[in-house]
Amino acid sequence: MADEKDILLDSNDDLIFKDGDFAIGESLMQDVGIILRLNQGDLKSDPLLGPSLIQLEKTIEDADEFKERVKIHLKRDGKNYNKLKSRINMNFKRL
Repeated sequence: MADEKDILLDSNDDLIFKDGDFAIGESLMQDVGIILRLNQGDLKSDPLLGPSLIQLEKTIEDADEFKERVKIHLKRDGKNYNKLKSRINMNFKRL
């Protein structure tokens, strides 16, 4: 997986500025975090992208089903779950 660079966001998803311009940097985990917070239909450009994890929180008790949804939606965006899983903290209580 190549280094992905994009405009950076802070912890509130606000743009970060540096020297009067957009801050640019490694954005892979930022992208993953955004994808995991999406619900299907949130993106006009790809309405199927979004695992809708918030909706599943109270209906699914099986962590494997959560992981499968995450894998599917990361793959849809061209990301490899197996390369990222050690960096993704899936704490279901915080969803």
